[in-house]
Amino acid sequence: MEQNSINRFPIIGLVLVLLGVALLLNQMNVIHIGGMALVWLGLLVYGAAVVIRSFINNDRSKVFFGTLCFLTGILFFIRKAGFISGAFSIYFPAFIIIVGLAFFMLFVFNTKDWHLLIPALIFLALGAALMLTHLGYWYSRDVWRTIASYWPILLILIGGTMLIRRWKT
Repeated sequence: MEQNSINRFPIIGLVLVLLGVALLLNQMNVIHIGGMALVWLGLLVYGAAVVIRSFINNDRSKVFFGTLCFLTGILFFIRKAGFISGAFSIYFPAFIIIVGLAFFMLFVFNTKDWHLLIPALIFLALGAALMLTHLGYWYSRDVWRTIASYWPILLILIGGTMLIRRWKT
């Protein structure tokens, strides 16, 4: 009975209540956050609720999507709230890092799926390299030259993972 009530918990209802409270507090001048920031806050809450429900229900199918929603909500909320500034071009490396973290969350869900660490590390490294390029720590041509030189490592990692997984079964 308790497991069934967790499955049926209305996440959208929770998000709407939290958005309504935030909008009301905004109307009463208690907080001062724009409307789009509340939308991103809603996405953040929705993603967190989906991930939490997935872990509670042992349902892997929504962990990736929930993590994407949660982290995208965080990114845009802190941008809209004025905590970070910068050009729109910073979003591309941030999204690549978010995808890497979503793969990592799939690994966290079941640590026996170690092969998910490979795309996680690839996306995280690529996103970090592009972010460091955007922030001016690395030169763009050096990053792309390195990627162009060493991309076959990706094929080796994917093929090796496939061989090891097949060998262990």
